[in-house]
Amino acid sequence: MNIIYFLEKLRLLSRPLKTKGVFNRFSVFVLAMSLLLGACVLDQDTQSKKSKIYKPSFALFGDSISAFWPVEEQFPEFETYKKAFPGRRTYEIQEAAKNETGRYRSCMLNGGVNDFLNQPEPSWEEVDATVQRQLKTLEILNDHCDYIIVLNVWTVQVPWPVKAASMINLEMKEKVTFLPRIDPEDMIHSEMLLDGGHLTDEGYGILSQRVREYLKATLPEFWLEFLL
Repeated sequence: MNIIYFLEKLRLLSRPLKTKGVFNRFSVFVLAMSLLLGACVLDQDTQSKKSKIYKPSFALFGDSISAFWPVEEQFPEFETYKKAFPGRRTYEIQEAAKNETGRYRSCMLNGGVNDFLNQPEPSWEEVDATVQRQLKTLEILNDHCDYIIVLNVWTVQVPWPVKAASMINLEMKEKVTFLPRIDPEDMIHSEMLLDGGHLTDEGYGILSQRVREYLKATLPEFWLEFLL
């Protein structure tokens, strides 16, 4: 609402009327209030249209977990991008981050399990190398993302590398303490797994709710309007 416009209308009401009578004064008052209410409605419509046009970007970097995520449906408040492909190992995810040219309001990184396919007994040195690549990828993404969230690995089942997933979780919890991290072991249950590793729609829905809660509590776009 233009405050100058509003004050001008109030000044009209305070001036002496050339035409005498209560009816004429009341008519001017009704006209001014109508213009005021109309301007307020137009201003609200304009702000509403602006809010619908702008959506903060949300990019997912990772493997098949991110590639199959139905973000278009589960993150309607965001302009979503998938920078992920099935079967990617951490060195491929890192390379994709290096080659990224875009800039995003928020990003999420997942990955690690594909490094240990058909390897049931990984060593701690191998797991540490995987986690170090993830840390390097986060460092790279810092140049492309205003906000970053890390998705940890949930408990998988055979034929997926069960032991490696558990070891990766422990390492990530110990070393990723400088960014928000989603630890889904207690959120994802066996009935939410399609093939022992990938998620059902229900599983994705639970993760999406947690990620959206974080993003909407963090990005000023979603809470600044309540302070105005």
